[in-house]
Amino acid sequence: MPAERPHDHAAEWAVRAPAQLAVLLFVLLAGVALFPLALVLAPLGFAAVLAGLLFGAVRWPRLFDTLFGVGLPLRGWVVASAFVASALVGTLVFVERYTVEAAAFALVVAVCLPWVVVLVIDGRLRAAATRPMRLSVWPVVVFTLLVVTGGLVFGWRTPEPFDFAIFGGFIVVACLVLVVFPMTIAQAHSRRESDEDTLADTPFVSVLTPAYNESSYIGDCIQSVLASDYPTDRLEVIVVDDGSTDDTYTEAASHRNERVSVFTRANGGKHAALNFGLSCARGEVIVGVDADSTLHPTALQRAVARLQSDSRIGAVAGTVVIDNPQGIVGGVQALEYVLGINTLRRAFSYLGTVMVVPGCLGVFRREALEGVGGYDADTVTEDFDLTVRLIKAGWRVELTESIVYTEAPFSLGDLLNQRLRWTRGNIQTLLKHRDVFTSPQYGFLHRFAFPLSALSLLFVPFASLLVTVTLVSAIFGGSLFDVILAAGYFLLVLAVVSAMALDLSNHDFRLLAYVPFHIFGYRQFLDFVILRTMASLLQGTGMRWESVTRARQQESSTSTTSQPQAVVDD
Repeated sequence: MPAERPHDHAAEWAVRAPAQLAVLLFVLLAGVALFPLALVLAPLGFAAVLAGLLFGAVRWPRLFDTLFGVGLPLRGWVVASAFVASALVGTLVFVERYTVEAAAFALVVAVCLPWVVVLVIDGRLRAAATRPMRLSVWPVVVFTLLVVTGGLVFGWRTPEPFDFAIFGGFIVVACLVLVVFPMTIAQAHSRRESDEDTLADTPFVSVLTPAYNESSYIGDCIQSVLASDYPTDRLEVIVVDDGSTDDTYTEAASHRNERVSVFTRANGGKHAALNFGLSCARGEVIVGVDADSTLHPTALQRAVARLQSDSRIGAVAGTVVIDNPQGIVGGVQALEYVLGINTLRRAFSYLGTVMVVPGCLGVFRREALEGVGGYDADTVTEDFDLTVRLIKAGWRVELTESIVYTEAPFSLGDLLNQRLRWTRGNIQTLLKHRDVFTSPQYGFLHRFAFPLSALSLLFVPFASLLVTVTLVSAIFGGSLFDVILAAGYFLLVLAVVSAMALDLSNHDFRLLAYVPFHIFGYRQFLDFVILRTMASLLQGTGMRWESVTRARQQESSTSTTSQPQAVVDD
């Protein structure tokens, strides 16, 4: 019997999701029994305004492009002065030495200090200080809304650290309730009447599978592609062995036939293997599938149909499912994919700005892929970088219900290696495309996707560390009961959020058992990964690819037979 079609399940969820969202909102409002009314309602107000702006931009794009496409003409020294002024005034407030006279003196120093520095130091710094630039109105508006929200909650006084931590938690949850989930519902609802399951035509598809030391996996990957319900005469598979030192090439070559080509080349990295495969491909649709992943039988047809349904779509991302959610390490990752990756991608998909087309399953128009120059070598997350370049080039990038199964790291050490690479690549990509932050022409990439990514990488770890220290201090300060109440409340909220995400993804609700680890333990682990990555980047540590041990390869001996280095094909 064929597996349940994931598209049908998402459509059914879109019907019952409003009732689930109402329950989540009720649980959130129940926080007034524990916290001041303003502390609960003000973040909801902030999130409601933000949601209104984002949904309004979808409904009336030209109007909002006019309103928020304006850049404030500024010089570099003005931006530097504003930063210094904020830092000085914030310091005065923090040390409780804030007075009108002290604030005025801080503002004078903030205006003069950048000029003194650029007069003393010549060269690039002076050029940066005098260079004209345009600051987007959008971040100014959002930041002002956030400051006003905090001012209303705390009466424009310096909050206690514990209260500020609770405020941050309510901001995050309010944005989930009123921004992320409504967009997710809208995205799922829009698929209900779509023709995503029906191909108007059958373009020729080339599936590219780069492989490095993927023995015991590459064979299953090839077989899953060949078992697809996509027309066999319109499909080819191109496997590129990137200088493996195990039996990857031999295993892949055993599947070679009229539809499967197998190449081997000297190791040059995943991006080079993919670009080589692209040069050999004949298809007008290019599909990337990681060698350790397997496709649902309907995945290819669904993804290609979605790509063909709208000429504005340049790429679609598959829905990634962890197929080994055993143990704590596997379970927390399975829940993370459901809640923190696939659910967010649905929200981004509604805006046409899915941030990452994953290597597990990514489907591209050849025109779009070649138009941005293929895969680049200057980051270790080539999929993130490529996706950003596609969106900057004007293409929509969306999520499809095409399911791809992948194996998650099964040990804490391997998980650390994987996340170090992901985090390093994410930071590299944000830095590479930093012009997005100040360029309104990039639409929702500028207004929503990039700021959220930057906050999760640059702000959340430090905020989480502050919250952890604050809670520990509160416990030792005699507020153990208050900390337990607050932690229990937010644990309940996260459990309801997770239940909604699990229902959407048709996942096992037993994963709810891992919700506590996402507050205590796993969250701190991810923060450590980000902080360690930042430290290594500041130290100038070169790029390297952290290896991850595969479960099936753990006990197998590594083949020492050298593989041919010249490109060959049958």
